[in-house]
Amino acid sequence: MTDKVTVTLGLTLKPGAVDAFCASLPEAIKETATRPGFGSIRIVRDETRVLFIETWDSEAAYDAYIAWRTETGMMDMMAQILAEPPEKTVWPALVAAA
Repeated sequence: MTDKVTVTLGLTLKPGAVDAFCASLPEAIKETATRPGFGSIRIVRDETRVLFIETWDSEAAYDAYIAWRTETGMMDMMAQILAEPPEKTVWPALVAAA
């Protein structure tokens, strides 16, 4: 149905870090939307977990975006508030959508 890939990135944050992290996301995703290959992003959360659901033109475009975020220092900041390693999954095929 689409040539794009979906990437999910699950983060488990330290207690007390979720609200501040989530408060920073609306501004951060404005920058994300300008990156080459970006398609869409949704971010959901529960008590200590945050899940990014993104579409990109390719996994390489997503990886280039993450390299850029690393250069900006965002990944170092995120690493300090993680309770567990992040879980990235690439979904290469869209089966159905509504």
